Amino acid sequence: MEALLKVWTSYLASGIEGVAGLLIALAALQATLRALLLFLKQVWRPRQKQEPSTENIRLQLGRWLALAIEFELGADILRTAIAPTWTDIGQLAAIVTIRTALNYFLQQEIDRAARRQSDPALQSEAREDRP
Repeated sequence: MEALLKVWTSYLASGIEGVAGLLIALAALQATLRALLLFLKQVWRPRQKQEPSTENIRLQLGRWLALAIEFELGADILRTAIAPTWTDIGQLAAIVTIRTALNYFLQQEIDRAARRQSDPALQSEAREDRP
């Protein structure tokens, strides 16, 4: 029975990693298509400002990437649960630390960008800071 649970958990972890990969692929595809459309609009109507639109693409892509990181973390935890040696636990701790840091800084960037979009004063300051 224990062997069956280990196999099932391993398949489950692989499935969760597959979902994370699919999320990343779909998010990248969506961002690429939206960026391409935005680029083409810029070519056809060069006088329109594109900053808020590009920021929206970045925000949406960042949110999907943050979600995918959470799925990857879940898969790592499942893999460690089936064969918890001290080496595996140490590797999980390193992975958790790196992915949590990535997710934290990604979320900080998403939050800053969302605040800039919602506050007109911050938008004008951001434009003035750019060369």
